Amino acid sequence: MPRMTGRRAESGSTRERVLKAADRLWSERGMRGASLEDIAQEAAVTKPTVYYYFADKSALYTAVVCSALEAHGAGLRTATRRGARARDRLASAVAFLVAARCSGPRLMRDGGAALTLDQNSQARSAFFRHFFSPVQQLLDEGVRAGELRQMDTAFATQALFNLVDPWTSRDALPGGRDAQQLANDIVAVVVDGIGV
Repeated sequence: MPRMTGRRAESGSTRERVLKAADRLWSERGMRGASLEDIAQEAAVTKPTVYYYFADKSALYTAVVCSALEAHGAGLRTATRRGARARDRLASAVAFLVAARCSGPRLMRDGGAALTLDQNSQARSAFFRHFFSPVQQLLDEGVRAGELRQMDTAFATQALFNLVDPWTSRDALPGGRDAQQLANDIVAVVVDGIGV
């Protein structure tokens, strides 16, 4: 890949600074709690510079969500392959989701920006490709191998994300657990159930 020089290199790093500033501020304050002016100030650029790269707040929001999901997607795919059994791979994936503290899913859930149909499609597609699909594939493989019972893996994947979601943005985990301990406990509830 050719090295970028001059203005092209500067514009790439400026765009990244704006994305990182928006991600950081929106993660801390929510979409409504940080304006484009706040983001420009955090990125050490002017507000017109933000508009140079992103047409409006919803375009920036879409780029932040897609960028965060893509950045963490490779780690999640790696985590879904760590372990000999489906249960181990699932615990690895859940531990990654808890420890990564990826803002993408949370920003999607919390909303706050009026998205165009295309922007909404981009964000949902990034979530499906980088987060949902690897976990569903893990469950599909576990079912095929006879390690997990027959199930609607799309439903199970969504249920798992809903179960894990509250723990992905917390500094302190329940009972002093680390990410792997919490993941093991969640997987035990999901795979073994709560009945006697």
